[in-house]
Amino acid sequence: MEQEIEIKNRYTGDIIFKYKTEDNTIKKTLIKAIKSYADLRYADLHSANLHSADLRYADLRYADLHSANLHSADLRYADLSSADLHSANLRSANLHSANLDKRYISITRIGSRKSMTTYCFDDDTVWCGCFKGSLEAFEEKVTETHKNNEQYLKEYIGFINYLKSLK
Repeated sequence: MEQEIEIKNRYTGDIIFKYKTEDNTIKKTLIKAIKSYADLRYADLHSANLHSADLRYADLRYADLHSANLHSADLRYADLSSADLHSANLRSANLHSANLDKRYISITRIGSRKSMTTYCFDDDTVWCGCFKGSLEAFEEKVTETHKNNEQYLKEYIGFINYLKSLK
């Protein structure tokens, strides 16, 4: 069944882009909007499920991505300046060369998950697997979880100490 989904301006409620297709989702609509070079500044995408979405080069300045699921999303070269990323799931998101207002750093292939671990300096938030919390809480969790695995503990603590040195 075809379904039409609209992306609206977060402040005015005006329709920025709409797309109708079979089994439509906000992710499909957003990807179509990006491919159509739609002006997505100020887009209301709060709580959107954008897991693994290809959002490369998207202009999402001032967008509301509050509580959006951006797990494993490809945000390379996306413009996220002034976007609301509060409580967004950025686990394993590729933020390489993304334009961000806040300072983020990511490292891949460390610890037990061999996945991406991301830290936001401005919000003091770490995303690693199912963990999301402060750097202090992450250090406590790592120390407890990997107390019997010297290699994983060394990798995570090395990253934590590096982050502390940059604060």
